[in-house]
Amino acid sequence: MKLRVIRFGCWIIATALLSACVSTNNTDYDGADVVVGAQSPDFSLQALDGSALKNRSMEGNVVLLNFWATWCEPCLREIPELKEVAARSKVKVVGIALDEQGASVVKPFVAQHGINYPVLIGNEEVFQRFNGSDIPYSLLLDRKQRIVKVYRGTITKEEIDQDLRSMGEET
Repeated sequence: MKLRVIRFGCWIIATALLSACVSTNNTDYDGADVVVGAQSPDFSLQALDGSALKNRSMEGNVVLLNFWATWCEPCLREIPELKEVAARSKVKVVGIALDEQGASVVKPFVAQHGINYPVLIGNEEVFQRFNGSDIPYSLLLDRKQRIVKVYRGTITKEEIDQDLRSMGEET
């Protein structure tokens, strides 16, 4: 009986301590906050040239964030579409590579495939913050970095163009 009381007391203390660790900060994203109309989660990631890119530095631009990896076949199929969007429209395309080996694998891949948009080295934490589950995964952001569209799976230039027109943006 005494052992049960001690265990129960320990359980109460542990529960109280754990509940005190719950964050109520509205800038924390658990993935469920990533919905159309919501503000894009904050991030700062390393670019292939070694510089850091913060999402807030892209305010004022329409942005297409594309989570991908070099080993992902569907991702490879959409790269030509993204290259064309980056070359001919006012959308800032930004790739976020999720390869575990990082820049050592991504940098030569980007050069080999002539990717003409910035590529950042991402990680699982950032991917989860954006409510990612599978790649390719992309988000279209307006000039204030609010989420306009969430794309799960491959996307085409035509889909992006249509969404840009619905936003009143030139393609």
